[in-house]
Amino acid sequence: MPSLTLVKTLAPVPATQRNVGIHLSYDAHSHSVAFGCGKSAYIRCLEDDFSIQFTGHGTANVTVVRFSPIAGSQYVCSGDDQGKVMVWSWSRDSEPALKSEFQVLAGAISDISWDMEGRRLCVVGEGRDRFGAFISWDTGNSLGEVAGHSKRINACHIKQSRPMRCFTVSDDGAVVFYQGPPFRFTASDRSHHDQGKFIRDVRFSPGAGTYAVSVGSDRKIVCFDGKSGEFLKYVDDPDEEIKGGFFAVDWINEGDNSKHFVTVSADATIRLWDVESSKCLQKWALEPALPNQQVGVVTAGTDTIVSLSLDGTLNVFKIGEHSVIQKIEGHNKGITALTANPLVTGSYDGRIVEWDDKQVGKMRNSHSNMIVAIDNTCGVSTVSWDDTLEIKGEIKHKFTAQPKIAAAYEGAFAIVTSEDELLIMDAQNGNVVNSHKLTEPGSAITLGKEYVAVGYEQSKSIELFKVSDFSISFKLPTPLQAAPSCLSLSPSEKYLAAGDVMGKILLFDVDSKSVKTSRWTFHTGKINSMSWRPAEEDEEDLIATGSLDTHLFIYSVKRPMKIVKQLNAHKDVVSVVTWESPDCVLSSGADACIRRWRLNLD
Repeated sequence: MPSLTLVKTLAPVPATQRNVGIHLSYDAHSHSVAFGCGKSAYIRCLEDDFSIQFTGHGTANVTVVRFSPIAGSQYVCSGDDQGKVMVWSWSRDSEPALKSEFQVLAGAISDISWDMEGRRLCVVGEGRDRFGAFISWDTGNSLGEVAGHSKRINACHIKQSRPMRCFTVSDDGAVVFYQGPPFRFTASDRSHHDQGKFIRDVRFSPGAGTYAVSVGSDRKIVCFDGKSGEFLKYVDDPDEEIKGGFFAVDWINEGDNSKHFVTVSADATIRLWDVESSKCLQKWALEPALPNQQVGVVTAGTDTIVSLSLDGTLNVFKIGEHSVIQKIEGHNKGITALTANPLVTGSYDGRIVEWDDKQVGKMRNSHSNMIVAIDNTCGVSTVSWDDTLEIKGEIKHKFTAQPKIAAAYEGAFAIVTSEDELLIMDAQNGNVVNSHKLTEPGSAITLGKEYVAVGYEQSKSIELFKVSDFSISFKLPTPLQAAPSCLSLSPSEKYLAAGDVMGKILLFDVDSKSVKTSRWTFHTGKINSMSWRPAEEDEEDLIATGSLDTHLFIYSVKRPMKIVKQLNAHKDVVSVVTWESPDCVLSSGADACIRRWRLNLD
């Protein structure tokens, strides 16, 4: 029975937001980090390309993901922007399994902390009647009250030893201390951080929790006694100038005697501190640019630091070494364009990522809007909604109207602009080869060696033009039932597949201009992408299709009712599909993931 098997998933990088600290989590057993991106929670291994995607949050954006602190535990807790908390289990060999879920807050959750027994949770964030809660993860029962704050709580941390203590920090400039369980308000400190500034993170030292440090936009590091909650001192090195507010803090795990912690800040710098001497022991300074603002950090063992840049890059450092030892780059917005051999992807925020043979991505953000087409014939050429065509990162053509839809084929682009102009452009130098004024707005386009086909939004018809001479054209006599959303010429241009916004596909015989089949009707949402399997002309049979309904199908010309189904191939939507080889399909979607599927025809 023909089938598709998932071979590999290239996971996204964490989603970020300006002026907001991002909480990362680390699991020593799997050497993985956990984070949220879009509507999914991810676990991503730092040693290989293994990743787990949890999609249980539905339509909500995941804001924080935390591993259970129990060694070897495979429980994870995640929170979203609609106030819901979910606890789920994971392993390398099975899909994530939901264990419990609770509606905790009326607004976005900003942080979650487990207790050292893996039984209790502190959940904080936005709210109307409350800004946080202490709950039991399996029953949702209240285990105390989060009090003392008047604005969004940005971070919380439960001390990982007895007696149990907890700190929370907020936009209202307060650091609140709790004793428990059940947890109750004990003290509030509003004098040591500058009022009117945001306190963004707080962490107890590992083990005995002797110290706790809080950081914020006032560029101060405040140290408290971990057991009594009393202010101890400022950690302030007079020889170290802080040029940007702090976003996050984490301790080096040295057991009960831990005295070193790491901070990240808006000045694109990661600093290692000694809490007792108040000295900055080492720092790593990236180029002082907005994308390099450091908004998150987590320590991995006793000598490794993982920081998060505002552009989503994960940076791995070793204590004692003076440069980044590993950079994990990729997308954190929906992917809108993809091409194989070599693999290059583009997303709706204008980011381009070029992937090497080891599937390590190198990204650039030269475009400022959605990528609509990529050509990789000789270098990387891209067309974007920012009205530019770029070749190898340099603008080679500035459009007078937005390039609404585009398609690439062997060193050329076919483009329809918002002024209904059809253009053929050289992808190697950016020159316009041919142009033509269309009679009505186009909604879909495909390009081949001989023909360029345009689907019209209003009449629902399809017109084919000779690439060499636009004056030679013809319309297919059978219109679609709904507006065309995707067209694809077969490699020999014998067939033209036309998909519409309702999920139906008509297959045309180009020579006879007749409908070959109208039985490809299994999708239930807009057809976003179609790609023909590489084959000889007399063997052109299979076409991969991706849709708004989240499914990936492979249809057959010879057997129209026999399809290969991969349901829910991506969270929300499958945006692009293409063949990497005759037995391998690449897909991408709004979840910013790239998936490689093996086609088994047996």
